[in-house]
Amino acid sequence: MLHRRRAPLFAGLTALSVACALSGGSALAQTTPAPITQGQPFGAASPAASPLPSSAPTANTAADAFAVSGVKVDITAANANSARDSAIREAQSRAWTELYKRLVPTGGAAPKLPETELAKLVQGFEIDEEKVSATQYVGSITVRFRPNAVRDVIGGSVTGNSQYVEPPAKPFVVLPVTMTAGRALLWEDRTPWRAAWEERPAASSLVPLVVPDGELADAQAIGTEEAIAGNPEALARIAQRYHAGGVIVARVELPGGGADPARGLSVDLTRYGLDGTRDAQTVSVKPDAAAGDVLTRAVATVGAQLDEAWRRDNVMASGPEQSTLVRVPLAAAADWVEVRKRLTGFAAVTRTDLQSMTRSAALVTLTHRGDADRLAQALAKRDLSMTRVPSAPASVPGAVSTDWQLTLLPRSGGEAMAAPLGAPSALAPTAPLGASAVSSGGLGAPPRDLGTLPAKSVQ
Repeated sequence: MLHRRRAPLFAGLTALSVACALSGGSALAQTTPAPITQGQPFGAASPAASPLPSSAPTANTAADAFAVSGVKVDITAANANSARDSAIREAQSRAWTELYKRLVPTGGAAPKLPETELAKLVQGFEIDEEKVSATQYVGSITVRFRPNAVRDVIGGSVTGNSQYVEPPAKPFVVLPVTMTAGRALLWEDRTPWRAAWEERPAASSLVPLVVPDGELADAQAIGTEEAIAGNPEALARIAQRYHAGGVIVARVELPGGGADPARGLSVDLTRYGLDGTRDAQTVSVKPDAAAGDVLTRAVATVGAQLDEAWRRDNVMASGPEQSTLVRVPLAAAADWVEVRKRLTGFAAVTRTDLQSMTRSAALVTLTHRGDADRLAQALAKRDLSMTRVPSAPASVPGAVSTDWQLTLLPRSGGEAMAAPLGAPSALAPTAPLGASAVSSGGLGAPPRDLGTLPAKSVQ
């Protein structure tokens, strides 16, 4: 899903009251929704929104892979209130089906959940747009789910799945670079390529994407040449500005007259991760004048490629959380720093706790879902070898096994950056591994103002 600066629209009682006062004609009335805050009674007055500081970017305020946007509903009922409540329940059911397909791509149809059980998974909803009459409700709704509750259901007896795809914990910043007439453009002009990214509709996607607003602070964080060259310090600044988990530089070459649908388009895509990796690929868009704007198709193709790459590399075991104590041999302080960097943002490990450290080794408890063998397979994708070692230290309370050793392997996937984004600057044996990124159980940014169904509707 793509997030950019725009005013959110919410549903309110005032609009419905006006609708209920209509004479019952078939015409729908366009409403201007008002905010509903989490836990606020339906129809209560909403507090005025607090203005953000001018230096704070707002493009990623709703970055959350556990939210499903653009759920269309069209419900007719005895009155406007009943139609609205039924529409919200219908939107929640459709959103659950979409979210399940997103997280379990080979899991078949989403299981049918009782209305009360489904309501427990929903954190809240947001009305993107709506039209109401005395008996009909037509709208587009965003439904946000509780991450841990969804994980528990997917890994429980209800679904019987042994694995699922863990979404990114943070969005990725997209920097659309245009090469034209020998010039590289990022912030200088609003190019058609940048406009195509800004106009990408909110959709059901696995990897949340953020296009910066292009304000002065963005240009100060990273320049055009720095983006093209992959300057580590500049990438770190723009990622930190938008609280992102990485940066994607999407570069295209366009003639002065714009893109030619008859010739297709190639997008040079480079993805920079917080773990210090750099993955480059070229995405080709076939020529097809009848299929619409080639830049719009290129944006959609890039988004699909990013989702597919994430699914391929982030299949996790489901089930209850477990803990495994591992020994990490250390030949130098740099080894400890590198282990922390590779575990940072690693979705398969939900928590890391440093138990002890000497000059030669560290003892770390890894909290994860699934058994230790599945964890070892996932760690291999981060170039970390987790193997059984009979001479491992004694167990600690809560650990599943102590017969494991975690060792560094040479980088095999992606090119390492010279100075990785967010890499620790010094050895810090008293701090938990990746405490700022992997110890939190939640995903995504804090929720915006969300609505909930009346209690009587979910009992």
